[in-house]
Amino acid sequence: MKFKTSDQYHATVLELKGKFLGSVDGDAFKQTITELKESGKTKVVVDLSETEMIDSTGIGMLISALTTMRNAGGDVKIAGLKKRIKNLFLMTRLLGPVFDDYDSVDDALESFKDSEEAASAG
Repeated sequence: MKFKTSDQYHATVLELKGKFLGSVDGDAFKQTITELKESGKTKVVVDLSETEMIDSTGIGMLISALTTMRNAGGDVKIAGLKKRIKNLFLMTRLLGPVFDDYDSVDDALESFKDSEEAASAG
């Protein structure tokens, strides 16, 4: 799996490409999440639009990233789920109760902006 990060608006986008196998890719992914958190970048959009497959360990890595960022005052949102992977997230009841799912990276980024505006208004 290949992944890259880019800062956009008020969040960091983490693009995953290929197969996300946590047992193989987990250390690099976890290191990236740790580095983002330590640099104060706690709002993350994980772009899975180019992800062909994800295994249970990969899902565990996403849950771990979510917990890390929420504990640091941020969040992790998922964008671009392909139908097969989305069905996996639905079957495991991770969409809605655990992860917010967006059709596009732009929609996910916009949700961070909306939540910031709501927090400053309240």
